[in-house]
Amino acid sequence: MTYNQVIKKIKETLESHAMIKSVILNSPVNWLFWTEQPTFPNASFEIASGNYNAGRENVYSVQLWLLDKSGVDNEFEQDVTSDMHSIGNDIVNSLRQEFNTFGIDTSIAWSKVEEKFEDYLTGVNFTFNLSIVSQFGACDIPTI
Repeated sequence: MTYNQVIKKIKETLESHAMIKSVILNSPVNWLFWTEQPTFPNASFEIASGNYNAGRENVYSVQLWLLDKSGVDNEFEQDVTSDMHSIGNDIVNSLRQEFNTFGIDTSIAWSKVEEKFEDYLTGVNFTFNLSIVSQFGACDIPTI
């Protein structure tokens, strides 16, 4: 899978979840100041790094934020965190079912997002590695 195919697969997985209303390929820090705000609950993700490992393995480090509004006085913070945590669990398990195409970390740490962003947003954030073994080896590289 190429970088574009990985992004497409993650985006499709996020969009297929019934509770997620919008998906953005960008970190919240970048889109919070856009004129038009997304519909919440929102899933945002980016792939900013990875590894080329031996044996044709490509590793993509995926950072994912699941966010929703928690009220002006943060009165819904616990419920929103719980919902976003459950959605995160659904997403990770959905990606793990794709074991024929790629691998995903067996242990994924998550952290609570609270009061980091404007607009009274709360949720969870986690980073995981997605591993893919390329179908092409050194003999397939175009040369002159």
